[in-house]
Amino acid sequence: MAYFPETAFHALSGMSERALAYGDEPLSHRMLIIYEAAGMAGEYQSYLLRSLLSEGRIRYETVEKTSDGMRPRLIEREGPTGVILTTTAVKLHPENETRLLSIPVADTRDQTRLVLLALAADTGEPVDLSPWRALQTWLDHAERRVTIPYAATLAGLVPPVAVRLRRDFGAVLNLIRAHAVLQQASRDHDEDGRIVATIEDYAVVRDLVADLVSEGVEATVSETIRQTVAAVATLTTGDGTSASITQIAKHLQLDKGAASRRVASAREAGYLVNLEDKRGKPARLVIGAELPDDLDILPQPDRLADALRGEGVSIPRNNTSTVQHSKDSASTSHNGVDEPSSVATTPVQQSTPTATGFPHPDRENEECCSVAVLSEGVQTPSPPQVVSTTNHDPLACVECGAQLYVSKPGGRCRTCRERIAS
Repeated sequence: MAYFPETAFHALSGMSERALAYGDEPLSHRMLIIYEAAGMAGEYQSYLLRSLLSEGRIRYETVEKTSDGMRPRLIEREGPTGVILTTTAVKLHPENETRLLSIPVADTRDQTRLVLLALAADTGEPVDLSPWRALQTWLDHAERRVTIPYAATLAGLVPPVAVRLRRDFGAVLNLIRAHAVLQQASRDHDEDGRIVATIEDYAVVRDLVADLVSEGVEATVSETIRQTVAAVATLTTGDGTSASITQIAKHLQLDKGAASRRVASAREAGYLVNLEDKRGKPARLVIGAELPDDLDILPQPDRLADALRGEGVSIPRNNTSTVQHSKDSASTSHNGVDEPSSVATTPVQQSTPTATGFPHPDRENEECCSVAVLSEGVQTPSPPQVVSTTNHDPLACVECGAQLYVSKPGGRCRTCRERIAS
């Protein structure tokens, strides 16, 4: 979390049963980080967390002893709030699971070797994180409204195989919006100034979470579970034979702990059965339910593009005329979506990030909500640059003079609109 300012998150090792209700730390538009899920294992803690995630707030009414006797008190804590938990458990509270995306950690020897090499390569030299923190501060003042013109078409392509998809699909749309906000320097804006999400935003999100969504609704099985079930099938070729966790670990070249977690996941899903009913005895594992065929919940980007063409809908693309590319020619394809072979570039104006944001290009010591472009795939990006994201020159906010992108003069930037509204 060193890449983010402290205002972006609230990190805890654990909390008491009603700390989410009584705490004073602001939670609105922040990530709540619990370093170990065991630090909030209480049933009521889980309930308050679900309410915070689903409703975007907590409204907790209690009674307190006062000089006038017992009196009611309504406690409200505003969100929206995101949550990051880590755990070695196979599953969390089932109601919490439906509100989260579970990201597994690779347990193979190859991954362990990569971790060891990364630790060995650490020189201990300090890294300048100020550009990253400045980016997060700038996002507080940048445009965050996003429209997804293909949302309805995408919804029609998602097979409605599980009730959980009602929540997961909303999470996917939010991830598309988040990616569009981060990439807004190369996105068009509509008449209301909202960022227009492109298919590329969906393609990036799909690459990140397609398997997680499919596994969450049990439309597919992870590769680790398939490997574990296949190992048991190989080890139990004879009649009446079974496999132990030690045998599975040796077969898969894993340590016993990693093999045990894989077996627990496979048993939880019903794909393996333990014939041993006595505690303390080695497991006797055999094949259980048949593994299902994989089903793509989130369609491929090309399929989404074809569906939009069939509906006669214009396909939103990256505004490549405003982004500097290292390659001036040659046709490219991003995540399965073809891009034009030629890319026009426009000059950009340098803007240096400050501790609190990005300065106005024409006024000393004055901040604005100018759009910045960051290099993708670079660990330490160059300072953000102000660019135009439309086919016309940027206009100025009538209040502060900041550059913004609207269809007609006389508009205000988002920061000024919110200040006036409040």
